[in-house]
Amino acid sequence: MIAIELVKPGGKEPNTEATAAIAKACHAEGLVVLTAGTYGNVLRFLPPLVIPEHLLNEGLDILEGAFASL
Repeated sequence: MIAIELVKPGGKEPNTEATAAIAKACHAEGLVVLTAGTYGNVLRFLPPLVIPEHLLNEGLDILEGAFASL
C-alpha cells in the first residue's frame, strides 16, 4: 500500500476538498482509490503485487488526469 497526503498550498492544513475531487474523478474513469486519514485528506492505493505494467500505467494516467483537473 502507498498513500499521498494532500495539504493546501504553502501550509500543512489538510485539503479534503482536493482529495474528494481527485477520488471522484478517478472513480469516474474506473480507477478505485480510497480516501483515508483523520481529516480525509489521504489517497490510498493498493495495487496488486503482480499488476501488469500496462494496467499500472493506465491507472497512473487516470491519476495524473485527476490531478491536472484541479
